[in-house]
Amino acid sequence: MDKPHRHIDILLFDNVSILDIAGPAQAYEAANEGQNAFYKTRFVSMDGRPVKSSCGLTLCPDAVASTNSFANDLIIPGGKGTDHMLKNTNLKALITDWQKTSQNRRLISICSGALLLANTGLLDGQKATTHWSREAQATNLFPKVNWLLNQLYTIEDTIMTSAGITSGIDLTLAIIRKDCGPQVALSVARELVVYLQRSGGQSQFANILQAQFNTEGMLSKLVEQIIQQPNHPWDLAMMADHINMTPRTLSRRFKSELGASPVNFLEQVRVKQACDVLNAGMSVGKTIEHCGFGDFQRMQRAFKRHLMTTVGAYQKRFAPTENL
Repeated sequence: MDKPHRHIDILLFDNVSILDIAGPAQAYEAANEGQNAFYKTRFVSMDGRPVKSSCGLTLCPDAVASTNSFANDLIIPGGKGTDHMLKNTNLKALITDWQKTSQNRRLISICSGALLLANTGLLDGQKATTHWSREAQATNLFPKVNWLLNQLYTIEDTIMTSAGITSGIDLTLAIIRKDCGPQVALSVARELVVYLQRSGGQSQFANILQAQFNTEGMLSKLVEQIIQQPNHPWDLAMMADHINMTPRTLSRRFKSELGASPVNFLEQVRVKQACDVLNAGMSVGKTIEHCGFGDFQRMQRAFKRHLMTTVGAYQKRFAPTENL
């Protein structure tokens, strides 16, 4: 017997981030393959009028956003328009009252849409995340929320939040897995060419991305070399010698431009690569060698420092679906 459809309203507003909308919508569409169209999505705006996204694309809603909607879930995206929407009392009322009419309703925020959720007080005392660039705003405006900005997403019963932009896909995959099972979620991940469960948190990825784009000259070459060869037996003296700097100068440059020491950055890169290859099914022993940890204890300490978990716990949580 087919399960009843799950209806989803996706909120639109001026200066919304298009990826906050398109990512989850595409994932739900992919989940419908072979699922008798389990998910029914539509787009809504506060007044039913078209909106212009932050990239300039005009979006036409299907209906006016309302608590009287037959939808089960409301997706609240983010973007540059979030700050303006924080002043919208009608939206605040919509979000506040969304779950009052049914226990089968979920509130799902993407990126800075979490601020619109927090604005209602529904996140007070709850775990939540949002885009890393909104940290100061989130903690200052909504100090009662337990902001976990190093997590890609949070799920607190029927209220869910995701971090920066593409992490909305990570959250949607988790929802699809919960609704439809791991095999459907895996199929969607393969269709979208993304990980079923991505490792780490947004700050970890941001540091490595920052290193690739914010460094120049010889320091940039060293950063790329470390990322490409994390299994090289790097130490501070070797890294400094590699680009003809003194260890002291190199440490000062890293701290100034990346906010981390050279050794700490190297460890971040190794942890990130270890997560990727473990997700792909590589054994712990081969991962230690592949990523340059040297031994298991060093790898274990690195995981605890950067992911706040053990290697074993990480494997259990992020093991390939086929091995569960």
